Amino acid sequence: MACACTCSNGFIKSLAGGSKFTATFVIDDIQYHFSGNINPSVQDFVCDRATLQYGSLGELTTQRQCEGKIGTQNIELTIINGPTIKGPLNSPIDPATRVSGVGTWAQN
Repeated sequence: MACACTCSNGFIKSLAGGSKFTATFVIDDIQYHFSGNINPSVQDFVCDRATLQYGSLGELTTQRQCEGKIGTQNIELTIINGPTIKGPLNSPIDPATRVSGVGTWAQN
């Protein structure tokens, strides 16, 4: 069965020495930010060509748990209620690390 998903382009990057992250995507001229904490901490990373895949805008609200993998060449975070953030890292991170955490959606 085909996914009835929508995609948006943006970025995701680490903050605070790799224990926090922020991601921004523009949907219908509105910026959607997903920011939070990840554990364990990883090397600083940037992905300027991240893609957010989601089913509806209602998924991009409130605080959500997430999990995924960062490195060696890519990042992939799955937000527990469905959306995913994926993309190629600007610089490799070795070794790849499985992470989990929690983030909060905001708009402006």
